[in-house]
Amino acid sequence: MESLIGPAKQLIGFLNDAHGVVDLSAMRFAYPIQLLPAAALITEKSLEYKMPSSSSCAGYLQYFHFPKGFTQFKSVSSSYIPIYKFHGINGTEAEISNKSDILRNLMRIMLRDLGSPTGAVNALELVVDEIVSNIGEHSGAKYGWINAQYYPKKKYLDVCILDRGKSITGRYKEAGKIFLNDLESLKSALEGESSKPEKIRGSGLPTFVKMVTRGFEGEIVVISGNAIAFGNKNSGPLVQNISAKWDGTIVAFRIPSNQNPIDYALYIE
Repeated sequence: MESLIGPAKQLIGFLNDAHGVVDLSAMRFAYPIQLLPAAALITEKSLEYKMPSSSSCAGYLQYFHFPKGFTQFKSVSSSYIPIYKFHGINGTEAEISNKSDILRNLMRIMLRDLGSPTGAVNALELVVDEIVSNIGEHSGAKYGWINAQYYPKKKYLDVCILDRGKSITGRYKEAGKIFLNDLESLKSALEGESSKPEKIRGSGLPTFVKMVTRGFEGEIVVISGNAIAFGNKNSGPLVQNISAKWDGTIVAFRIPSNQNPIDYALYIE
């Protein structure tokens, strides 16, 4: 399975260059970890942009409703979820229901294309619900964003979920826990230091990372502020500073198909 490291590095380069007019003309291929941050940045900051000069790449972006995304559920495929914005805070009953439809569709894609291993549905629900709940409860962002794509020839699934709200550092600060920088904050989150009033069993980044990297033998990238973490089944999560800064948090993961049965309880702390 190809690594997420390459696309993550390309994302960092994009974020460093994304000032004024966002130039995507050189883009030839876009994974969710690249496509979704670009869409959120352009839309939420009302930036001008240039589409890829590659007609196939430009068509792909348009098909995924780049950059504004959908705000209502639209089941157009069983192998991908186009760009969606879902309400992070103060959503209406209809908006919350719409978000549930989107996430249920993601589960169907993941289970079908990953081979429906025993225990996967519980594991996946725990993983995705944790990220989406954090956006709704703690990020302060008006919207969360999600994009997913299964690649049948490469036999893996990519998912990206993000917000442009408070970074992990900002969430800790709000809870009265002060860290000097984004690197320390991300390390603490990965070690299980909760920004919630009380630690809830089975919640937090450690559970999520273990589920993806050990349970599904996949890879994960987390970016918050100017810190990045990368983990896979062999190492990590490794945390370091990056030259770019993301206002909010990006979580992207890659899961291979042909999964073995998963006991999600093994990864709950």
